[in-house]
Amino acid sequence: MSHYLRGILLLLFCFLFLHCQGSEVPSDDLVTRSLYGENTEQVVRVIGSKVINLDENPDLEAIVLSQSGQTEAISAYKKEGRTWKFLWKQEFNQLTLGSFHYDLKKLSWESGTIPGKEKKILEGDCIRRVVLAELAGDSFNSVFVEVLSEEPPMGLFSIPFGYRKGVKILDGLQLKEHEELVRTKRLEFEYSPKEKSVRIFPTNPNYSQEFIFNGWEMIPNLPMRPVPSFVSLEVEPKLEIGKESKVTLQLKNRGNYTTVTYLSLSFPGEAKIRLDENAKGLRFYNKGATVYNIVQNKQISSTQLLLEATKEGWGSNYKYGISFYYTPMTKENQKFLFRSSFKFYKEIVSIPNRFSVNKTEIDQQGFPTYPMLMDVK
Repeated sequence: MSHYLRGILLLLFCFLFLHCQGSEVPSDDLVTRSLYGENTEQVVRVIGSKVINLDENPDLEAIVLSQSGQTEAISAYKKEGRTWKFLWKQEFNQLTLGSFHYDLKKLSWESGTIPGKEKKILEGDCIRRVVLAELAGDSFNSVFVEVLSEEPPMGLFSIPFGYRKGVKILDGLQLKEHEELVRTKRLEFEYSPKEKSVRIFPTNPNYSQEFIFNGWEMIPNLPMRPVPSFVSLEVEPKLEIGKESKVTLQLKNRGNYTTVTYLSLSFPGEAKIRLDENAKGLRFYNKGATVYNIVQNKQISSTQLLLEATKEGWGSNYKYGISFYYTPMTKENQKFLFRSSFKFYKEIVSIPNRFSVNKTEIDQQGFPTYPMLMDVK
């Protein structure tokens, strides 16, 4: 083979290789258009990217860290054939964007970089760290970021945020007045692959706190408190107007042992509910029944179907299922509103509550709840 022909084949191979390599991650142009629109004049610099699984679908997604002006963004994309489809983004702004490093001796963020220390692939000026982690009950990764923020009188400080399929599950701003964050200016966190949980202030035994995923958001794992967590929702056969289906909600206590846990399901849609004759620990309230409303601080007449379960002696990592028969009468608003509560000394603690970062709805009793949709044919 002539040297000329070999040269042509080598160039062709290099072109094909680079072309294939370029398709492995979203292009800078796609990232720019996805973040700021088709006709944007924004200049975007892609800092780094990584291909990893971010949802139940086994096909991989790409996570991209980019910077534009005083804004840094983390965005996700799914590969469809030979092209990438934009999924979601989270943007963070910082007035004093530039190179900073954390000084352990001064317990503060200082300008400049540490000599000899190179930045990681997913490390920006504002988004300091990206942790891709598989949470309890999941077979894919969620995204946790350490973000540098600036707010008087604290000045520069860093806090974590967590996102599962683009939905916020951890909000470090809720902890910005934590005395250890005020002192150290950094809310450090680490991921435990064994427990599939996140721990803040992991090196300080006085303030170290584990957060676990309950199927909706990250919840602090506190002594003598349960964390009822979503495992699965089974409906057999599929819901159809006027026809009865068996619904089973599987939960797992990812927290600690508790003597009694109360679980509530409120149904805003038009439907009929029937319990099995052998069902234990379940109580059904029809419309018109007397229930307590925490906001009005009095008994009211129920406007929705209500199912309550009492689970006694719920140990850590043990499952519990709630089964009932459900007949939708219309297609609209078929869902249930779920919450859990337990007694901690003289206080009744509910999950979710006013501190929840995931989407909640207020039920007929005035409590925040997690909405669970049920599809009807």
